[in-house]
Amino acid sequence: FLMRSKKTLIIGLAGFPGAGKTTVAKYLVKKGYVHVVLSDFIKDEVRKAGVTKFTREILQDYGNKMRERFGPQVLAQLAMKKIRVEDARKVVIDGVRNLYEVAFLNVENNFTLIGVNARPRERYRRLHERQKYSREGTFKKFLQQERREETLGSKEIGLRVQECLGKADFIVENNSSLDALYAAVDGVLLLKKGH
Repeated sequence: FLMRSKKTLIIGLAGFPGAGKTTVAKYLVKKGYVHVVLSDFIKDEVRKAGVTKFTREILQDYGNKMRERFGPQVLAQLAMKKIRVEDARKVVIDGVRNLYEVAFLNVENNFTLIGVNARPRERYRRLHERQKYSREGTFKKFLQQERREETLGSKEIGLRVQECLGKADFIVENNSSLDALYAAVDGVLLLKKGH
């Protein structure tokens, strides 16, 4: 008979836009992790509705509608379903933004939440330099969008990035070089092994 190997190792990433979550995720992919992006499940719903252009606001609104309809942990549930179907051993979940997602994933024995942090000015600069998703608007508008994100929806269904960062097992600062970021992530992985 076949015995299942050890439980899946799951790392969740929380942080504001431009903090470097996807950069960390891509680094972990090089170490054999499967990359699951929570907002991809929202994009699937938006596409079903016939919308082709994704703005941050559309994704926020649709995400909140999904949480309202299927429960605040729905994105984490969809992620776990995908992980089980793919039978992945090491997974990085990019974009944890709700406390119920954290609580749902915490039920998994091998779940670690890493907060990725960067100063607002730095995040704004990165988002402006991003070719694929470059942001329009001023730094002031950027901060307004962020405030909208933190106050949108009820405590259950809304986005609570700051509170998720407060629940993180580890925080990695991403205000300098990529090498420094990778070193910080390696440090977390080493600490994880020590447990």
